[in-house]
Amino acid sequence: MTAKKGSDRSLAIEGRELIEKAIMRYLATRPLGAINNEIAKELGLESDFQGRQKNYLTYSVLGGLMKRGLVERKVDGTRKAFVKVSKLD
Repeated sequence: MTAKKGSDRSLAIEGRELIEKAIMRYLATRPLGAINNEIAKELGLESDFQGRQKNYLTYSVLGGLMKRGLVERKVDGTRKAFVKVSKLD
């Protein structure tokens, strides 16, 4: 679905793309990867929500990056890190 330039949807898409690029750049500097909380904290995207689900925005974006094969989950003991596997165009 395309979005009309300047629409609320196009702004949201642009924002998501910027967050994706920031996450990819962050992970590029961490060959061992990073867990979601680290990513959210370092990029200033931590949740202020008081409920059980924290930092869902970064989880959601990471899920999209995983679906496109740009990021994978690396499990090392109890640590479940996200690792960059390719370049974001």
